[in-house]
Amino acid sequence: MQWLFTGVLLATCAGIVTFTGYLLRRLFTTAPAELDPSAEPKP
Repeated sequence: MQWLFTGVLLATCAGIVTFTGYLLRRLFTTAPAELDPSAEPKP
């Protein structure tokens, strides 16, 4: 029975690591916002 819980624990850890990596990749690969020249105030 304890081998079953060990497998479940390892699978959970792998899922958390995969999901965290996915979120970090999504966070750091966002496209930069396009600057709209008409939105800037004129001097």
